[in-house]
Amino acid sequence: MTVEILGRTFTLKGSMPQESLQAVAREVDAQLRELQQALPTRPLSDLAILAALNLAYECLESKEDHQQLQTEIETRSKQLIQILEASDSSFLPGP
Repeated sequence: MTVEILGRTFTLKGSMPQESLQAVAREVDAQLRELQQALPTRPLSDLAILAALNLAYECLESKEDHQQLQTEIETRSKQLIQILEASDSSFLPGP
């Protein structure tokens, strides 16, 4: 499949669905255009590195957010299990 980034056409191959490849290409294009507008005198290679850094930072933030949510889910699950186990034992018939 082909995508366009900053007016240049690239042929991409991969196992990712085409819609995902298009979305990734749009994101890279948007990042580069934003940087190009903010830093019009910088060479494309500098813009590409800055875009890569921006995208890597966003990815790292997402991973950290995911890990935090995962930890919160595990903590809440353990609390709920303890509550259920405590309430379950209170319903056992006595001797």
